[in-house]
Amino acid sequence: MFPIVTNLKLIRTPWATYAITGTNVFIHLVVTWNSNFAIPSEIARTLGFVPSLFGNLSESHTLVTCMFLHGYLLHLSGNMLFLLVFGRLMESELGASSFLAFYLATGVTASLTHAVVASESTKPLIGASGAISGVLGAFLIANPRARITLLLDPTLIYFFRQLTVRLPAWIFLCMWFFPQISMGLKSHGPNVAYWAHVGGFVAGATMGIAVSRYFPRQEAVKRPHWHN
Repeated sequence: MFPIVTNLKLIRTPWATYAITGTNVFIHLVVTWNSNFAIPSEIARTLGFVPSLFGNLSESHTLVTCMFLHGYLLHLSGNMLFLLVFGRLMESELGASSFLAFYLATGVTASLTHAVVASESTKPLIGASGAISGVLGAFLIANPRARITLLLDPTLIYFFRQLTVRLPAWIFLCMWFFPQISMGLKSHGPNVAYWAHVGGFVAGATMGIAVSRYFPRQEAVKRPHWHN
């Protein structure tokens, strides 16, 4: 299931979210143009975050640069979809400068969480998903009752006989978060930094709780429920 829209209205134009998205897309196209849109390993090693090198000041910049690199187009598009759906609303509530600081802070926290869990790893960590996980955590605190419209995958479309479903944000985000822990606990699994997702989400939720009193009340808008 892929989120495509919420029932909340933007309070202000989310320029920072658009800038982050555009930067990610631009960087990916530039660095992968001659490699079938898959990131070259030398760039991933140079600008990705390598846990075993954590503590080396000359590598500290990779805590930020790793957030703007993606392995392949599907990796990029999935992350940017989540960022646009949830990041725009969080920026609308926090403001551009606060959102940008929040985004970078949760991204760094996600990478550090991964470094703690996989301290000996020499594999470079790349991707915006840690920072975006922080956005999801804050969204859960700020708008738990928001309605999220989800595009179903083909199997579920066949089963439910409809293209989309709408779920409360707290249900969808819990359905997303707890499998991250489950997959992270498996000793052998896909080459995904699940604990970075967990660390980012928890950091985002914690920051969301800290500033929850400042979140404006969101106005819901009606969205069509599309059927096939």
